[in-house]
Amino acid sequence: MAALPPLATKEQLEDWLQVPRGSAPENTVNLALDIASDMIRREAKTTFTVRTMTMSRRIEDGRIRLPGPVRSVAAVIIDGVTLTESADWANDEDGVSLVYRFWRHRRAQVTWTFGWPVVPMEIVGLALDVTARACVNPKNLRQESTGQRSVTFASETLATSLADVEKDKLARYRPATALTSRWG
Repeated sequence: MAALPPLATKEQLEDWLQVPRGSAPENTVNLALDIASDMIRREAKTTFTVRTMTMSRRIEDGRIRLPGPVRSVAAVIIDGVTLTESADWANDEDGVSLVYRFWRHRRAQVTWTFGWPVVPMEIVGLALDVTARACVNPKNLRQESTGQRSVTFASETLATSLADVEKDKLARYRPATALTSRWG
């Protein structure tokens, strides 16, 4: 699978840090953006991109829950039979609702498109915060003094890690239902 793009850009980071465009060290910034983006994606358990997937999903009480946000459902297949939209199933907020005669089945193969066409600005801001911490204070210093000049960084140096409050923000982006299950 190809590497995913960072959740924010170098130019956005320069604006965030209020430094002139082109002044940030490109290799450092790109690496920090990639690391921050990966950490955010792992914690949120989503890529913040649009994807199409086909997989077997469990049917529970006539519903097939799908990780989202669900953009569209292309196909629902039960026991090798392709069901007809609106006659056999309907797309709802977070999955598919089946007509009653299909409730006795345990699994369906579903093809659906889900995700974000644009990275939510809250996520862009979070990526910029984490990246800025890594770029502005790469040595994780609490305080630094040179001559008569003294700089105090945040009371807790987090560098390229996620604070609990940031993890809490990401919780709402986690899929309500996982893409995989240990039960098959």
